[in-house]
Amino acid sequence: MKACLLPALLLLLSQCVQQSTPNAAGPHPGYAQPAPAPQAAPLYPPQASPPQPIHSSWQRSTQVRTQSLPNGAELHEFSARSTTESASISVVTFDSQRCSIRIVDQPAPHAGGGVLTPLMRGMGAIAGVNGGFFHPDFSTLGLMISDGRKIGQFTTSSLVSGSIVLINQEPYLVWNQEFLGESGVTQMLQAGPRLVDTGHPLPTLNRTKNATRTFIATDGNRLWAIGTVRSTTLAGLGELLATPDLLPGLRVVRALNLDGGRSTAFYARKTDWQEISQPGWSTVRNYLAIVPR
Repeated sequence: MKACLLPALLLLLSQCVQQSTPNAAGPHPGYAQPAPAPQAAPLYPPQASPPQPIHSSWQRSTQVRTQSLPNGAELHEFSARSTTESASISVVTFDSQRCSIRIVDQPAPHAGGGVLTPLMRGMGAIAGVNGGFFHPDFSTLGLMISDGRKIGQFTTSSLVSGSIVLINQEPYLVWNQEFLGESGVTQMLQAGPRLVDTGHPLPTLNRTKNATRTFIATDGNRLWAIGTVRSTTLAGLGELLATPDLLPGLRVVRALNLDGGRSTAFYARKTDWQEISQPGWSTVRNYLAIVPR
């Protein structure tokens, strides 16, 4: 009886193995492939549910001043206030079908903040901000991949809790537990903490320390934003970004904090080639640049 069952069992096991073997030529598992149009489903699906409306005390206190940048990007400047805070916001919004992201390594520890403008000019950047954290010896805190070159090591902590990742020129905001490894990644920068997830501010963010902040955010599809806020707490920044209709044209699903304080730097180039450059007070190890695609 056992001898008769053996061939059938072997056949069944063979079929199971064939059905479960991944296709080596297929997409990176977990990183969704680019949708054909901006109206399609979100590119990176790990959110548990669509963003729901939230109650927030943040509202604009001035009208939005909008300026056109190359490749359809826009610079928006305005002020906002909550019941406990007020802040000035500079934010660049862009479509990942027309713009890409580059992580710019800046290895010279005494270069000064003024290096921002020539770096951005040199790569024809549309806009840029300072990047992630770094140690006193100027080494990166976490993993950085700049044009395919790896610097530092992947780190998991409450401070460095997410990454901006580029695969096939498509950007993703990825939390540490979702990271699938470096294969196929051409640009990457770890930073944190997470500010917004599934359209909601993270409830554990600090509410006591005000500082100038830098962030990157996405609607989970093709629309993205980088910007600075002067100044707010981390909790206030998360609530500000999650407020519906506060950022012009962008409903934030995910947002990640970048280095801030004295490291804060902001650059934008208008369609007439006039530049806005706010280089900050200190030398930083890397920048995040928005470039034409």
